[in-house]
This record gives sequence, C-alpha cells and structure tokens, in this order.
Amino acid sequence: MKGATPGQVAAAALIAAFLAVFLVLPVGTVMYVAFTEKGTGAFTLVNFADFFRTELFVRSLWNSTYVSAMSVVWASALALPLAIVTTRFEFRGAALVQTLGFLPLIMPPFVGAVAMQLLFGRNGSVNLLLDEWLGFKIPFMEGLNGVIFVQSLHYFPFILINLSASLRNIDRAMEEAAQNLGSSGFRLFRRIVLPLAMPGYLAGASLVFVKVFDDLATPLLLNVKDMLAPQAYLRVTSIGIADPMGYVISVVLVVASVGAMWLSALATRGRGKPHRAHRGDDQHSRRAGATSRRRSAAAAGSRAGACRAARRRSPGARSG
Repeated sequence: MKGATPGQVAAAALIAAFLAVFLVLPVGTVMYVAFTEKGTGAFTLVNFADFFRTELFVRSLWNSTYVSAMSVVWASALALPLAIVTTRFEFRGAALVQTLGFLPLIMPPFVGAVAMQLLFGRNGSVNLLLDEWLGFKIPFMEGLNGVIFVQSLHYFPFILINLSASLRNIDRAMEEAAQNLGSSGFRLFRRIVLPLAMPGYLAGASLVFVKVFDDLATPLLLNVKDMLAPQAYLRVTSIGIADPMGYVISVVLVVASVGAMWLSALATRGRGKPHRAHRGDDQHSRRAGATSRRRSAAAAGSRAGACRAARRRSPGARSG
C-alpha cells in the first residue's frame, strides 16, 4: 500500500487474515459441499434441484420470505410514526420515548418470544381476559402470524434508528422553500421529507428483512418448523453434518440475505433528493418563477419611476 506505515500494513493484514479464517473459509466450505456430489466430490446442481423438488423446502422458502416481508411492513408501521413524532416535534420525554424504542434490541429474540407467549399466547394474560369478558380468543401467537408479531416488535428499532437519523439530517431550508411554494401537510411529507429520509428507511428495512429471514430461535420457540433456518438446523442435527441439504439451505439463506442488501443499496442509489415533479409540473414551476421575477422587476421599476416623478414635482428638488 502506497504511503502506508508498517503499523497500518500489519493491521490490514491482521483484519484480512481474520476475515479469511472466520468468514471466507466457513462460507466457502458451505458453498463447496452444497455444489459437490456426495461421495465423488464432483461439481453438481443435483442438490439444488432436489431442494426445489421438495415441497417442504419450497414451502419453507415461501414462508421465510412472507414472514420477513410482513415483519418489515409491521415494523415500519411501528417505527415510522415513532420516528416522526420524536424527531419532528419537541416535547418533554422525547428522549425517553426514543430510548424505550431501542430496548427490544437489547433483549435476545427468544426472551421476547417467551414474553409475548406469556402475554398473547393461547393461554396468555390477554386471551384469558378476552375469553372471560367477551367469550373469545385471538390467535396472536399461532403459526406464522406469531412469528411475524414477535419479529416486528423485536426488530422495528432497526428502522427507527436509521429513519430517525435521516429525518434529523434533513435540511429544514428545503422544507421551508416547499412551504413558501404552497406545499404543506401530507404533500410536503410525500414529496420532500420522505424522499430525503428514504435511504435511512431502506437501510433499516433491509436489516429487518435479513435478520428475520435468518432467525432461528423465534420460529423454534413458537414451534414453527416450516421455515428455512429451522429446516437447516433440523437437517444438520437430525441427519448429520454430512447431509448436503443442510448446506444447500444455508446457501439459499446467504444468497437471499446478500440479495436483499444488494437490492437495498441499488434502491438507495440516487435517493436522498426531493421527489422530482413531472415535466409539465417542472415547466410550470419554471414559468411561475420567471413570471414572479418579471413582476418583481416591474414593481421595482414602478417604485423607482414614482420616486423620480416625486423628486421632479418637489420644489426643493427643482431649486437644488
């Protein structure tokens, strides 16, 4: 490295060695086993063909995608209002609300799952009260809906943190300019504020998707096994580490996670700018600006002419 000190070179080499041993080598081993035929070691795609021919694995892939996407939706519903209220309005206790919003990240996922089971499970406190007072129960924690419920509550701080940071970094002068041009309320939020905050939101949403897609503990605690991460775990623990399908599922998990992060980076490219109007609206804005400038110039000319006429009519001006 040009201009680098020996200490910087040693630090870079140490980091590279660490990544190679604890990241590249394990992932490379998983990839190798997934793409090789058991016994011969020859390259093959049969393992992936078996994966997509197995109804359980295809259903698990769909369930993982569905749970991750719906968790992003409900996490956004929780994080978006909280981020707007705590960053756009000044009130006593805003810092406390933000701190409480970050608390779910401190707890391990299985702790949240157990707590939600005690509160909202089939025999939890909420359903016992509903059964006693109204005579029915709501299946909050049943099946995939329970996983979505727990994951949304646990991971929404990822969106909250990134979105709050983006909202705080927005230049208020742009909002004031939009307000001077007649934009306000939801239109101002949709056309100016949301596009500027979109990179932070997409960064948080992609993290939520990846974390939910790869999570193992919560589905197992809720006895949901037809998802990819539980299937990979069950294949390795029940059949053994030599079973190629566990590695195939792991490759699918890695590819899906990397793909989600790549799509997020692709979507944020060129973002962070106010929403551009259509060509007709843009031309109308330019015409309105030119008209306003002409009117201002005409008004200034009229005032200057009036001042000159007043000076000519004034006796003092004539005597001077």
